Amino acid sequence: MDDEPECEGFERIDRGDVRYKLGSDALPWSNGVAYARWRPDEVHARAAEIIAMFRARGAAFTWQIGPNTDAVGLSGVLAANGLRKEIDALLLTAKLPIRGRPREHDLRLVEEHDESTATDGIRIDPQRSAEEIATRLAARMRYLRCPSRRGGGVVAYRRQLPVGYGAWRYGSDGETVFLHTASTLRPHRRTGVYTAILEYRMARAARDGKTTAVVVAERSTSAPILMRKGFREVGGLQIWIGA
Repeated sequence: MDDEPECEGFERIDRGDVRYKLGSDALPWSNGVAYARWRPDEVHARAAEIIAMFRARGAAFTWQIGPNTDAVGLSGVLAANGLRKEIDALLLTAKLPIRGRPREHDLRLVEEHDESTATDGIRIDPQRSAEEIATRLAARMRYLRCPSRRGGGVVAYRRQLPVGYGAWRYGSDGETVFLHTASTLRPHRRTGVYTAILEYRMARAARDGKTTAVVVAERSTSAPILMRKGFREVGGLQIWIGA
């Protein structure tokens, strides 16, 4: 959402009927389709063309189906071509600042600023291999060192253990903050980590003059928490992954 090619190291291609990005590494989140707008009779051929392009590059990739997509039957075409639905989420929005006092917690929240904090955030997911961690770290440090970046991240520590991470990006409109990449170490879920990271990012954005927060929320986990905070649904978003 409102990406930063100059800081994230990818090329954005906008053909009018489809927008996609081509990254410098093989991670799926570095390559993918943001939206497609095709007539029903051309969805199959156009989608097959884009999928073949990514596969010819040897890159894993994502494909978003959200409010900006208009391509009837696209999800069925993606499934038939071997992509899997990774995320079936809601797009939620709220006005800032959020009313109410932040919840008390026992966490130390540190904005990522160097290789140590960036690595701690990446390692919240224990399934990542050493190779993937190294690739993600290089990409994250490239972003953090970019002078024009509009976002950042925060790591939650319980005592000395990294237990959660969340990122944000300020919109190019000057008014919006996009909240993304929220994750919690499994044994520490349902202990207030997600809420603390959420409240930190929203308070920071409000201090910086942002008036609207937008987040992609998992239907069964984060969405109920966010709706209790005053967020409302504005649409759905599916993210498919292919290789």
